[in-house]
Amino acid sequence: MMTVNRKQQGFTLLEVLVVLAIIGGLMSMATFNASNNPALDKAKETARDLTFLLGAYREDAVFQNADYGIAMDGESMMLLRFEDPERTDPQQDSTPQNVQQITQQQKAKLNPWREYAHPRLKAEIALPEGMAYRLFVDGEEVDFDNLYDDELGFTPAVEFSSSEEYTPFKLELTNRQDDSFAVILTGDGLGAILRQVENYED
Repeated sequence: MMTVNRKQQGFTLLEVLVVLAIIGGLMSMATFNASNNPALDKAKETARDLTFLLGAYREDAVFQNADYGIAMDGESMMLLRFEDPERTDPQQDSTPQNVQQITQQQKAKLNPWREYAHPRLKAEIALPEGMAYRLFVDGEEVDFDNLYDDELGFTPAVEFSSSEEYTPFKLELTNRQDDSFAVILTGDGLGAILRQVENYED
């Protein structure tokens, strides 16, 4: 007589417990940084993106042996690159051709920072609607109006050098409609950029 081996159907208790443990772990990871405040969650997300991007600028400055800078206006940030005004392009005639070229050369000496865009780097960062930031360097709040000149263009508030050093800073991200918190990015000029949340009581 031929016997048929029937495979067990369903899951064992151990398998169910393992699956529940995995699901619980994933849920705890997903909710660890979440809160009951959508504005705070958005600020945290923005801070994470900025931390990653600023780290990419720092690494690329070392890799490309270049000096980068970040210009700011209170609502957005722009990537700049230092262009040595003493370095000339061998393919171009060093003799100025017209008054405009002379003016550009003079501007380059007064402000060697230029807007920089490259496919591997995001060159401009706009804050989500409703958010704002304040920047502190050497304990003093930066006046963003001083970073732009109608004739000379932008100058950086924070610099990333080819030697891997950068300008120490503190950047406070806030929400214009909710003053109960601030997400703060800090960099000491040598180590990694850190994030923290400060909650303010009413």
